[in-house]
Amino acid sequence: MLETARHVPLSDVPWSAEEAARAIEEIVLDALTHFEGERFWPAHPLDDGVSDGNTSFYFGAAGVMWALEYLGRMGATESSFDFRPFLPRLIQANRAEFAKGPYSAHGSLLFGDLGTGLVAMRLSPTSAFADVVYTRAEVNLRLPIRELMWGMPGSMLACAHMSEMTGEPRWRAVFEAQAARLLEELEETPEGPLWTQDLYGNRQRWLGPVHGYAGNMIPLIRGWNWLTDNQRARIAEAVPRTLAVNARHSELGANWGAIAGRDSPPRLCQHCHGAPGIVTTFAEVPFASPSLDALLLAGGDFIWAAGPLAKGSNLCHGTGGNGYAFLKLYRRTGDAIWLDRARAFAMTAIAQCREARDGFGQSRYALWTGDVGLAIYLWDCLAAEPHFPTIDVF
Repeated sequence: MLETARHVPLSDVPWSAEEAARAIEEIVLDALTHFEGERFWPAHPLDDGVSDGNTSFYFGAAGVMWALEYLGRMGATESSFDFRPFLPRLIQANRAEFAKGPYSAHGSLLFGDLGTGLVAMRLSPTSAFADVVYTRAEVNLRLPIRELMWGMPGSMLACAHMSEMTGEPRWRAVFEAQAARLLEELEETPEGPLWTQDLYGNRQRWLGPVHGYAGNMIPLIRGWNWLTDNQRARIAEAVPRTLAVNARHSELGANWGAIAGRDSPPRLCQHCHGAPGIVTTFAEVPFASPSLDALLLAGGDFIWAAGPLAKGSNLCHGTGGNGYAFLKLYRRTGDAIWLDRARAFAMTAIAQCREARDGFGQSRYALWTGDVGLAIYLWDCLAAEPHFPTIDVF
């Protein structure tokens, strides 16, 4: 159930708060040095098909701008840069870029103007930017649900963030309407209560936090206080059952496949598909469930046994993203072993980041797949408090 070629040994370098802080500053200074007002940042060879100057929150400039501002806001770096003059260019370029994508009608958190609108609201809040986010969030109620990256779960998450930023009641109203529709489409299957994602021409019951079940649950967990008692009860009953049916156990612990119901053992152990994303998502549930806790701990054991990812240090499919599962378990259980494991992964990720920078002759300028996402993970390891970018904080 574990493909060892996808993983690498842990670094033998012990945890060092000073080294983590130094790595954060390296990443920030490098990103600021290579910023250009027209092109933003160069693409990385590992981000297949992505062009220089990508603007998305997932791959491109919106995510990097937000991350650098966030690190400054948190006091993680002494460096600073004012991106406000570049917001019009970012928004204009993103609209043109997103119009060429597969789901241009949707409000997309990670690729479209929901993401850039949220960045604009964080950097330079105006009623005009807020109205753009509202319009793009509201339209998703009348479109296919998709998943967190492209569709309605992402707009629900945007509403939660916008409510915190503005205090306006209109965000809750949109969220509640979309939550009702989302839960109406949660269907009983032989693999437990699941959604069927209609994505890229295929209909599949994905499980992970980017494209699947966990990703649809993220805004429901995040907006728990906006749900009715019946909706909360439905989620509290569904989650342990679905995760139990789809868990694949071994002597190493528990892992989950990318798609529900597949008979073959899961191949992946990364945030987007596998135990890391499942643990990171469901360690946040605001209800008690001994059976769920046992599954999450077994998932944590599997992630530790698997080791850091060979793909690199990033969040979506790298060592930093896997490490967030340990930070979440530390917060849920209070057991220091999980913090120690998170920090061990952090030291390996620092080495991976530097090795990749030397090998490719450049850094990777992206939030979900690049170095600034790692910098936020390192900051959370220093603070011993997990705030997964985009999901937990904006």
